[in-house]
Amino acid sequence: MDAIKTLYKKLGNRTKLNEPLADHTFLKIGGPVDIFYEAETTEVFKKAVIEARKLEIPVTILGDGSNVLISDDGIRGLVLVDRSDKIETLGENTEEIELQKIVKPVYRWESDDKVGTFKYEFKDLDYDESDKPRIRVRLDSGVNLPKALDFLLDNGITGLQWYAGIPGTIGGAIFNNIHGGTHFISEVIDTVTVLDLQGGAHTLGIEELGVDYDKSRFQETREIILNVTFLLYKGDVEKAKFVRYEWAKRKSLQPRNAPGCAFHNLTQEQKDKLGIPTTSAGFVIEHLLKMTGFRIDGAAISKDHHNFIINEGGASAKDYLEVMKMIYNKAKKELGIELVPEIFLLGFDENEIKEFRHPSQIELRKKRLYEIRTVYKDSKKLFSTQKPS
Repeated sequence: MDAIKTLYKKLGNRTKLNEPLADHTFLKIGGPVDIFYEAETTEVFKKAVIEARKLEIPVTILGDGSNVLISDDGIRGLVLVDRSDKIETLGENTEEIELQKIVKPVYRWESDDKVGTFKYEFKDLDYDESDKPRIRVRLDSGVNLPKALDFLLDNGITGLQWYAGIPGTIGGAIFNNIHGGTHFISEVIDTVTVLDLQGGAHTLGIEELGVDYDKSRFQETREIILNVTFLLYKGDVEKAKFVRYEWAKRKSLQPRNAPGCAFHNLTQEQKDKLGIPTTSAGFVIEHLLKMTGFRIDGAAISKDHHNFIINEGGASAKDYLEVMKMIYNKAKKELGIELVPEIFLLGFDENEIKEFRHPSQIELRKKRLYEIRTVYKDSKKLFSTQKPS
């Protein structure tokens, strides 16, 4: 604990000891972290990482707290939140913007009775804008993704509309190579600036990022994302705004007291095996496994979207994980398919999550990657067209 106390003194008054992480996640679940810190600028963020590493304290970066399930035992070491908030358009006239005063957009719609509790597909919104003029835009890793999306569209810049309704930060989006329908965010990445293990900053090109289906090199290298330069479009703004609006509308039907989808959607092979009209994991949980209403204490499968497990109040990480395991085991036993978690499981002992560490999970990710193809020409340079074995 001497190292923790030393770091506490170095980081100053925004530092908290034994901070409950439930207060910093969408799910409102998670035990305490040894030391918690929010960095307001990139320089302060870098300093916190460097000081922690000098003291051999593990560092976990937490964005907006979406897409994670944190153990009831919490996380050891430092949990660091990046609040840096700058956007720069790069060109002859470089402009720097701070988003702190921009109100985060909120989208509210009700479910449509004609399509049930959730419309699963987004293919009808897809289009190609690869023939449009390009523009480079640099964003700090702590920039809020929904804020950035709306700001860019209001300034005539398109390319991120596919990610409307997805919470989180720019850094988190790159870390997980998020997808919206058939689009990966790596389609429009130019470069990423990172802090390496030696405390130096360097820039990586898109071909160095090791992007895959919901995956990047950063999940393994322990490099810290500082900022990202996107190669976006001066595209059809009205069309992009419609897509943003409609995309967010469909996403808004998803429950908010949850970290996101519990499982990845099925592969085409799994879909064909089951003879169903969609690859949606939510469809499988609702219509084939018939698990509507299933719950363990406060953790329950949502009736609005069955691939969301919600905290109805007082749920523990253990409860949530047990619901995930019940879905996984039931699908494997009754349907002969294996489901792959989409959320990150943090702070757990490997034995607690052994079901989700099989090599077969990696192979399923690869198959899903091959199947999700985008019309963007740029992305075809990134993702191999060779079919996985």
